[in-house]
Amino acid sequence: MLAVNNSARVVSSLIQTPSEEEAKEAEGLKSIDLTEIEAQFLQTIGDGWAFPLNRFMNELELLQVLHMKTITDEVGKRHLLSVPITQSVSAEKKAELTGEKKVALRYKGEVYAVINEPVFFDNRKEEIITRTFGTFSSKHPMATVMMSQGDFLISGASMRFFKRLTFGDGIDHFRLTPAEIQAQIQAKGADAVYAFQVRNPLHNGHVLLLKDTREQLLKLGFKNPILLLHPLGGWCKDDDVPTNVRMHQHQALLDDGTLDPQHTILAVWPSPMFYGGPTEVLWHASSRVGCGITHFITGRDPAGVKHPEDPSKDLYDVWHGQKLLVN
Repeated sequence: MLAVNNSARVVSSLIQTPSEEEAKEAEGLKSIDLTEIEAQFLQTIGDGWAFPLNRFMNELELLQVLHMKTITDEVGKRHLLSVPITQSVSAEKKAELTGEKKVALRYKGEVYAVINEPVFFDNRKEEIITRTFGTFSSKHPMATVMMSQGDFLISGASMRFFKRLTFGDGIDHFRLTPAEIQAQIQAKGADAVYAFQVRNPLHNGHVLLLKDTREQLLKLGFKNPILLLHPLGGWCKDDDVPTNVRMHQHQALLDDGTLDPQHTILAVWPSPMFYGGPTEVLWHASSRVGCGITHFITGRDPAGVKHPEDPSKDLYDVWHGQKLLVN
């Protein structure tokens, strides 16, 4: 369990309902059709989980994240951000959009955001993938996704977020923003909030860990520590347990009292999985700071994957993510 510096303010959603005029204009714009993974990244930014990022990364932001694992806000303060969050386009789409003042982002036909004053730059896939994952193997699950992207990346002077994404999978009500989670924290009167990132069903060891963490915090003098059970809700590789199955299992543990619902907030974290080892563990922890957590639990290999060229061994040391956070 890691104590978190949560001196940062609670992050607000970037979404603002458009006027009728804005909505009508957006419908007439040239657009990019988002894949499901790209839509999940759009939601991650728009909800505020990638603060202070307020658009898909521009070239300088991407370079800073790749080389320094930080991103700089509008007043010059650096924040931990360790993974690339970008939007790609093909050469053909770039040619179509070049010269446009605004570009709409659509998912399943609906406009969810607009890029203002779009700019394009090279999608240097080998550099981005290698610096993020330590490998350029096409057998790495997220590297495979990134290799299939277009050859250019698009950003802009700003992005206007119109509405929240919904996926119609029965768990949209769990997709809470940082501000919504903070409201629940306040309603429960919590004086400590310990977050647990998980992408699998909870087993007995997990439950014992979560209960023991509460006991540790009580011994430290906290009066009402609250668990934020915050499983990853974005894309996972095919052999991982689907999000809706995991969420129903988590809810069942609350319903039958295995976990105390009075001391628990259950929500979905919208980011896709990177399988980036220690680099991704930093993202898991830093993204939750804006919702008001005070402690973060990380254990053995929370973001790891088998070596893509030699499945008999792990790609990353299974404890390096934890060591990074504790250091």
